Amino acid sequence: MGPKLDGPIPLRFNGATFGLVGCKFMAKKQKNNQISVSFHLLVKQLPNEEDPRHPVEVPFSQQDFSRLLARLRDDEQINVRDPEVIKRIKLGIDLPFSNFQEPDIGLYFGNFEGAYYGQKYRNNVHGEISAESLNLRSFCYLVTFLRDGTILLGVTYNGQFGDYEGIRRCFSHILRGNHVVSSRTIRSLATELGAGDPIAIKVTYRRAGGRPERRSLFGRTGDIAIRNAEFGEGFGEYVRDIANRARGDVEARRRVIADILNDSEMIQVDDNEVVGCTAIVRENKRTRTVYILGENNFATKFPLDVNVNADGVPDYDQVRTQVTHVMRQYVIPLLN
Repeated sequence: MGPKLDGPIPLRFNGATFGLVGCKFMAKKQKNNQISVSFHLLVKQLPNEEDPRHPVEVPFSQQDFSRLLARLRDDEQINVRDPEVIKRIKLGIDLPFSNFQEPDIGLYFGNFEGAYYGQKYRNNVHGEISAESLNLRSFCYLVTFLRDGTILLGVTYNGQFGDYEGIRRCFSHILRGNHVVSSRTIRSLATELGAGDPIAIKVTYRRAGGRPERRSLFGRTGDIAIRNAEFGEGFGEYVRDIANRARGDVEARRRVIADILNDSEMIQVDDNEVVGCTAIVRENKRTRTVYILGENNFATKFPLDVNVNADGVPDYDQVRTQVTHVMRQYVIPLLN
């Protein structure tokens, strides 16, 4: 069951400590050299004639996944000076892939190069770089085929730089057929809350127009904010309970949030009346917003503490070990 790990080494993220493994601590890195990983699900969908707004989900076949692996195994470097290759990359049809490995049965790891273009900039060595020039950055991927027929994909980021959209488009092209390849982001609210101190939680609601009761004290639409000073002792646990239970799709998270609000007797709402839910967290004299339900569709970025060389390239073996561990320790439980 996977590579042997040398024992947990604490990884700090927003003050929280996670037991990632197999890495050495190093001096504080520049922000653009901080390596992280996000995870996403690729889902196969067919049209639903009875309800076009809700496609029917069906499993990818082993043949579908084998087609994807065949491309990843092909380590022959594509010619990025060839105009036709450049066109394919810009259209999302192909990307440069390399270093294909199978670190454990059914887990596949390697490098891909994300493409950047479309804006002119100036380099101190090479001078002006045109908007049409294809600029490539190296990232790592981890991909596996899950029992339910979905494909789990992890991709790394180097600081603010990443290209999940590029590899998603490429994978979707490889997996193309008489279906749609849909992408879902995976979020860990516990990771995003970290060790910060929740100071408020805000719920946005919109009451259904046909409700028979008299106009609510709170009105048909609006926000209700619950603050730690008003709530009293245990507010942090209250917020974390919402975050821990608010899993699954939008409907499931709405149901959990409505149940907790109703139990708290702060406001009575139905599941479908909860529009959004955010927590405000204070940490190191700064505040940040954690989206429990609503506007933020970005996947959680799990930080990796790995050695980065003078060229900003992370240690490949450390990245592979840590990405695999994050998947098993934190991501797979979110899917169950």
